Formats: sequence, C-alpha cells, structure tokens
Amino acid sequence: MNPDRARLGRWLRRSQPPRGALTKALLAGAVGSITSSGLFVGAVALLVESALRPGLRAVVGVLIVIELFAFLRSPIRFSERMSAHRLGFDAVSTWRRWLMITIGKWSVRRWRTYARGDLLERALRDTDELQDLWLRFVLPAASALLTLLGGDVVIALLTPHGEWIASAALVVAIQGLGILGLVANTESLIAVDRSLRRRRGEFRAALVELGTVGPELDLLGSRAYLDFRLDGPREALAEAEARADRQRRRSTLIAPVATVVAVGALRLAAPASAPIWTVVATLLAVATLEGLSTIRVALDTAVAISAAAERLESLEGSASSADAIWPADTTLRVEHLTVREDDRVLLDDGSFVVLPRQRVAVTGPSGAGKSTLLRILAALDDADGGVVTVGATPINEFAEDVLRAHVAYVPSETGLLRGYAKDVVALGRQIVRPVQDDLRALGIVSEPTTRWTEVSRGEGQRIAVVRALAVSPDVVLLDEPTSGLGRAETNAVLELLASCGASVVVATHDEHVISWCDLVVDIAEGSLTTVQRATDGSDG
Repeated sequence: MNPDRARLGRWLRRSQPPRGALTKALLAGAVGSITSSGLFVGAVALLVESALRPGLRAVVGVLIVIELFAFLRSPIRFSERMSAHRLGFDAVSTWRRWLMITIGKWSVRRWRTYARGDLLERALRDTDELQDLWLRFVLPAASALLTLLGGDVVIALLTPHGEWIASAALVVAIQGLGILGLVANTESLIAVDRSLRRRRGEFRAALVELGTVGPELDLLGSRAYLDFRLDGPREALAEAEARADRQRRRSTLIAPVATVVAVGALRLAAPASAPIWTVVATLLAVATLEGLSTIRVALDTAVAISAAAERLESLEGSASSADAIWPADTTLRVEHLTVREDDRVLLDDGSFVVLPRQRVAVTGPSGAGKSTLLRILAALDDADGGVVTVGATPINEFAEDVLRAHVAYVPSETGLLRGYAKDVVALGRQIVRPVQDDLRALGIVSEPTTRWTEVSRGEGQRIAVVRALAVSPDVVLLDEPTSGLGRAETNAVLELLASCGASVVVATHDEHVISWCDLVVDIAEGSLTTVQRATDGSDG
C-alpha cells in the first residue's frame, strides 16, 4: 500500500469518530450535494418543459419539486456544516491528546532539540490542520461520489426504461477514470510537495546562515559572494515550485476534460427519447465537472494534510514495550555511563551503586553534569552509553506510571502550579504520606484547601520535596534542594528525607548536605570518583 495513503488512514483511525455522528455527517453532505444538483437540473428542465408544453399544469409538478429542493437546501447545508465541524472538533481533540502523550515521553535532550525553532508550536498548528481530514477531505469527497452515483442512477432510470442503462454505464466509466486520474496525480502532488518543502527549508537555512555574516560581507564589497551562495538553493527552490505548478495544472484539467468526454459520449450513445429526458441526462453528465472538481479540491487538501501528518509522525519514537515489574531489590546501579553534551564529554565510563536507603551526594563544579546525571537516573534524559538499572532491570524497561510511583525527581527549578494545596502536592496521584504533617515539619502551615498563588523560592523548594515524597517513592533524586534555604530549614528537609525510608541522591554544593550523606560521587572534567563516608546519619 502507498505509504502516504497508509499515513492518512492511520490518522483517520486515530480520530475514531462515533459511527452515528459520521453517518449523520455523510448523509447530510450527500443530501446537500444532491439537493444542489437537483436544483440545477430541475431549473433547466423546467425551462425546457415550459417551452415544449406551455401552460401552468404542464410545469406545476416540476415547479413544486424545485421549490421543495430550494426550501430544504439551507437547513440541509447547515446540518452538514454542523456535523462536519463536530467531527473535526472531536478529531483535533483526539489528536492533541495524542500529541501531549507523545511528547510527554520525550527525554529532556529531545525537548531541547525540538524547542529550537518553535517546532512544538508548529506541531500544535499541524494538529489543528488535521481537522481538515474530515471537514475538507473525507466528507466533501464522499458527498461528491454519492452525488455522481445518484446522477448516474437517475440517467439509467430515465424513460424509455432500460434503454439508458448503457449510456449511464458509459458515464460511470468516464467518471471512474477521472477519479483514478485525480488519485494518481495526488500521489505525484504529495511527492512534489515534499520536495518543495525540503527545498524551502534549505533556502531558509541558507538565508539564516548568510544573514549572520551578510552585513559584514556587504560592507566588504563581497555582495557577489552572497548571491553566489544563494544561487544554488534559490534555483532548486524555483525548480521545485515550477514542478509543483505543473502538477497542479494537470490536476485542474482532469475534471473539465472528463466532463467534455462524458457529455460527448452520452450524446453519441443516448437512445431516442423525449427532449426533456435528453436534457436531464446531459445536465447530469455536465454535473461531472462539479463532482470531480470537488474531489480534486478534497485531494488537494489531502496533500496538505499529508505534510502535517508526516511532520507529526516524525515526533514519535520507537514503540516501547516497557512493562517490567518493580523489583523488591531497589539497588540503583550506574554502569559505565557516558554522557555528552554537544562536543563536550560530561562523563566518561562512570559507575557507582546506590544501595537501598543510602544517601548519596553528587558534587562537582557548575556545568560538570550533575543535573544531567540526575535526569538520566530518573529516566528523563538519555545517556550516550552505559546503563542504569534498578535491581537487575534497566530503568527504561519500566512503564512510565510504574517508574513515577517509585522514583521521584525534584529539579532545581520547581515549577509549582497555582491552586489548592492538596492539588499542588497531589498532582492527581494517590497520596500515601500525610502531606500536611510533612509541610508543617518544613515550616509551611496550610490546610488542604489553602490556595497557593505566590510562594517564595525557599517555600517552593520545600513544597516540591513534600510533593516528591507524597507517594512514598523508593528512590528520591534532588537537584540543589537547599540552595535557597537557611541552616534550620535545611536540617528540617534532611530530617524529612531521612524519615522517608528511600534512597536519596542529591546534587549539591552544600557542605552540610554532603556531610549528611553516606557516599559522595564527584564529577569533574568527565571523570567520576566516589568517596565512602563513615557516618551514622546523625549529623543532620
């Protein structure tokens, strides 16, 4: 199957519209299109009938039918639009949920990459554009197909009965060839559109690159060099645009050519019949132009949608089968870990072990990689080599909900939400510890219904610690949790951490916190050294 058609099919299935709503929208669209065609054919047929058979009685029946069509057209079209927009809204809501779930699984490194150039903002726009998959692709195309089929059925049933069937079959064949031509041309349009997007990206990249040095080169009289560097991307873009224009013109010609052929074939194959039926058949064949044009516009929309879907699917990672059970042995092992940032090696072949309930301080100069190491231990960032395991299981083999129930991470910037205290601390999770008691132990007096709007940095750090401990995790990772706290507040945090029964790994420069730990892991210039401290844990 063509990969572009398969991609559109995947996004249609992802929206999963209710069958009843989809049927209603399709029927409304088809009836609306048939009504429009009926008005067009009926109005001309009425003129012919009036000319051939003067008198009110001869035309009153046709006039009544036309008036009914005219009366029903507006409410039918309104129902069609409302049904289609409802499907589009439901679809874009589903796709946005998919987007949030997808990017929620990214590592911090990938987040940083996509944050450049507002790619996430573009992804949100792409999910909005995908609603056209229903509004301007599926529903209009389906309505046009049903209208064409209805017109062909009417031709086959014209008087004299049975003699128009061959003519109707001929029109169906020509319309079918036109549709196949449009579909085949759409696959070419998607290919040239992909090439055009790539060339535009290369041209814009060249503009950005040269824009940084352009003014200086211009002042140095090297404008010709700038033009020379842009000539290649500019010519490639112009060629891609010309190919896209040629392909679109071919698509535009299919509908009128098919219509002319259908009308001509009908005139040659039409049986001897009353003038009114010949006119009706001819007008229904002429309606091929509107039907195929609607399908062409719908397929042009599919080209744009395919580009949006392609960009969004690039956000997906490989399918994860993480379903490991959390082990009874919660020993955290870091084995031969290698971490790079751009061209700099933060850690080269580092290893250490965190035993259950052990306290580990991660030290080193600013920028050495302490925060990156903590994020890797929390499975929020990727290492360039080595493995982190809990028990004997690599940490990335645990499902996200399992991991977050057992490993808590407190960043240096806490990012607290505003709202009721119970909501800020719980974050929708099942709370295990008495969080109000923990807050009071850290000097924060509140009730579950206390509304936090603004808190100081020190208060935010302490609330974040309570939030991390609320589910009684087995491993707690903290990045500079006491940097804005005094000695008394620091001691309160350390006492709370000591009482939680979890392994604690804390990145810190605070000598008081370092002295509270059992093991010191020092990172400097890509190397990792460990120092075992003899302590009974009473210095906090």
